Amino acid sequence: MEREQIIQAVCRSACFETEAACLARAGFEVARRPRLFKRLENDKVRLIFPTRVQQVEEGAAVGLVCLYELGEARTVYAHAVFAGPTSNASLRSLFVPETQAKPQPGVAGNKAILQFVAWKQAAWTKFLNDELDLGNAKASASWIENFWKALDRMYGGGNLLDGI
Repeated sequence: MEREQIIQAVCRSACFETEAACLARAGFEVARRPRLFKRLENDKVRLIFPTRVQQVEEGAAVGLVCLYELGEARTVYAHAVFAGPTSNASLRSLFVPETQAKPQPGVAGNKAILQFVAWKQAAWTKFLNDELDLGNAKASASWIENFWKALDRMYGGGNLLDGI
C-alpha cells in the first residue's frame, strides 16, 4: 500500500474516529494528516497525527498515535499522546503487547523509548522555566516543535511529514 492509501484507511477507521471524537469533545482537534509516518517491522506502520493545540499545559493532548497493520489492512489501535513528563503510561511499559511495535528494531527500540521518556521529563522542566521567562505562547511553540523532533529521533529520524 502507498502512504496516502494507508493514511486514508487509518482516518476512516473506527479506532481513529472514536479517539479523534473523544479528543475533540475535550477541545483537542486532531489533524487528518499525520506529522510522523514510519514503516515498522512485521508489516506495521506507525502514524502520529498532531492536534491543533497551541497552548501547552500538563495533560494537553498533542497527538494521536495509530498503529496500522498492512497484512490485515486494519488500524490496530489509536491513543492520545499528552504533554507532561509522566502522562503517557504506555511509554513506561516497554513489554506490554501494544508497545511491541517498537519505533526501531530490537534493543534499539527499547533504548529509543527510554531516551524519549527522559526527553519528556527534561523538556517539561525546560517548558516550565520558559513559560516563566517567555510566556505560555512562546514556551508552547518551542515545546511543540521540539516534541516532534524528539519523536522523530525515537523513530530513527527522517520520518516527519511537512504540510501540517
